[in-house]
Amino acid sequence: MRAISVIGAWLTALVAASRVLPSQAAELRLQPGADVQSALARAAEGDVVILPAGAYRGPVRIDRRLTLQGEPGAVVTGPGQGSVVTVLAAGAGVRGLTVHGSGMNLEALDSGIFVAKTASGAVIENNRIEGNLYGIYLHGAENAVATGNRIIGIQEGRLNEAGNGVSVWNAPGAQVIGNDFRYGRDGIFVVASQRNKFSGNRFRDLRFAIHYMYTNDSEIRDNVSTGNAVGFAVMYSHR
Repeated sequence: MRAISVIGAWLTALVAASRVLPSQAAELRLQPGADVQSALARAAEGDVVILPAGAYRGPVRIDRRLTLQGEPGAVVTGPGQGSVVTVLAAGAGVRGLTVHGSGMNLEALDSGIFVAKTASGAVIENNRIEGNLYGIYLHGAENAVATGNRIIGIQEGRLNEAGNGVSVWNAPGAQVIGNDFRYGRDGIFVVASQRNKFSGNRFRDLRFAIHYMYTNDSEIRDNVSTGNAVGFAVMYSHR
C-alpha cells in the first residue's frame, strides 16, 4: 500500500513539473520554395519557422504562437487577392521577409501583413513590405508592435485608392517604431485607439506622415517627415 502511495506521489510531482517546464521550441528550416502553410501546420507553439532565400507562395495564415522568419532573399508573394500574411495568434511574430502581392480591395482591408484582433502582442519586425494595398494592418490587436519595417506603398493610380503604410484600428497599446515609409496614402493612419506609441519613424512622398483620429493617451516622438503633403494630423484626440 505504501509503495502505491509513493508511486502516486511521484507521478503527481512529474505531472506538475511538466506543467511548469516550457516545451522545447524548435527551429524548422524549410527548403527554398517549400509550402509555407504546410510547414506552419506542422509547427508547435513557440517554434521558429525559417525561410531561406527563395520564392514562396502566399497567402499564409499564422494561427498559433510561433515566429515566421525569413533569411535575406526570402520573398512571400500573394495571389493578388486578400492579404498575403494573416496573423491570428497572440504573441506570434513575422520577421525578415519581403512581402508583396496583396489584393486591392479597400473594404476587405487587403494587406501585406494583416494582424487580427486575436493576435494581441504580435510582433512584425524587419520586413520589406512592398506594393501592397495596405502595408501592415493592426486590426484590434492590443499591444501589437510594428518595428524596423520598410514599407513601400502603391505608386500608380489615384491616391484615394491606395492604402496606408500601417493602419491601426482600435488596438490599445500598439506601437509603431523605427519604420521607413514611402508612397501610398498615409504613412500611419490610426482611428479609435488609445495608449499608442509612434516613434523613430521616417516618412517620404505620402499624403500625411501620421494621421490619427479619436486616439487618446498616445505619443508621437522623434519621427521625420520629408516631402509629404502634411506632416502630422492629430484630430479629435486627447492627451
